Amino acid sequence: MKSIAIVGAGVSGLTLAYRLVKNNYKVTLYEQNNEVGGQLYAFPIEGQNTDIYYHHTFMSDHNLIELCKELNIYDKLQWLDTSMAYYTEQKLFAFGTPFDLLKFSPLNFVNKVKFVISILRLQNMSKIEEVEKYTAKEWFEKNGYYKIWEIIWEPLFKLKFAEIADDISLVWLWDKLIKRGKSRSGSKEQLCYMEDSFYTLAISLKENIEKLGGKIILNTKVNSIINENNKFKVYTDDNIIDVDTVVSTLSTKNHKQLYNFSDTYNQYLGKYKYQSAICALLVLENNFSDFYWTNVGDYNLPFGGVIEHTNFVSKNNYNGKTILYLSRYLNKDNEFYMQSDDDILNEFYNGLKIINSSFNTSDIIESYIFKQDDAQPIVTKGYEVPRRTTEIDNLYWISTHHVYPHDRGIEYGIEEANNLYEYIKDNNE
Repeated sequence: MKSIAIVGAGVSGLTLAYRLVKNNYKVTLYEQNNEVGGQLYAFPIEGQNTDIYYHHTFMSDHNLIELCKELNIYDKLQWLDTSMAYYTEQKLFAFGTPFDLLKFSPLNFVNKVKFVISILRLQNMSKIEEVEKYTAKEWFEKNGYYKIWEIIWEPLFKLKFAEIADDISLVWLWDKLIKRGKSRSGSKEQLCYMEDSFYTLAISLKENIEKLGGKIILNTKVNSIINENNKFKVYTDDNIIDVDTVVSTLSTKNHKQLYNFSDTYNQYLGKYKYQSAICALLVLENNFSDFYWTNVGDYNLPFGGVIEHTNFVSKNNYNGKTILYLSRYLNKDNEFYMQSDDDILNEFYNGLKIINSSFNTSDIIESYIFKQDDAQPIVTKGYEVPRRTTEIDNLYWISTHHVYPHDRGIEYGIEEANNLYEYIKDNNE
């Protein structure tokens, strides 16, 4: 029986472990935290498991759907109507339907037409090679959509990617627009959520892995891996195991630290960088807005997104309370990222008051700050998908960087795990 160690129990590590143990591999899965799931982790608020980072998936996410069917949790998937807004020019605009666009005053009539044409053009670009030629900024400016870029997209890109916004590949936006288009029926958009949070998926995978004989070791960091005689020794603080194969599902920085890779390979890994993220989770007594998702197109605000979770799922799940997320992407060396949680929250509260003057901090019941150093893969023009194989035979690496042309997401973590499973199986028979 082939033995495999997997480092990292996020959705990719869990899915891969499940696939392997289900097909008679001996699997040991390591996770340095005290729970599985990675960014799928959730904790109870008002008796309801609540994601620490907001999530939804799309109607076209077939890998997720098929996995949930296998795990007998398909009935937990919920397809829910959504609503979207855009905050700009000191005003909150509904921005989810063609009728909303007609009332969006920052664009004149000609540019409203151009906006629609630009979206349709992007959604109908079928060859990725054509998309990869451009940064997002280049494509909009080259095609006469400068005002569309300036008013709609540039603020979002700058709040997401800061000083490198102009370098981000058009692929990043193109793929998102295609996915959202597939989740629309007429003027309505439906997205998927999972009953009792997406942590349900992580727990189901964990239970099935252990039921099938796989080992999941929590609170344990893999310090190093050594290759001897075509076998690997996996070192933790209190144990060493021998395995035939190792899979790293870690971020670039943490993956580099697992093994004494050559300078050439480390230089190769250095190409794959991330933006960090701050996510605030607020529990409020009352609604903040009428929208699920608000994109912020105002550089003066300290966050780029306002996600009112309970305008997506029912407030009844939270005893009538409102669950609100605020997101900010930036470099982890940014001064704002290094501020205390209280200082960040105070700046976020001031931003909320700008959007909604009736917002009062006395409405806040609970508040939390979560930070993720390696949250958003940076995809610039000329991006090269990293190899799953490394310079060492039978030592593999998968990460959010591997899911290109897609952006990070539950669906793509599952898909990448499925792909690596097939590769390992085919190369070990």
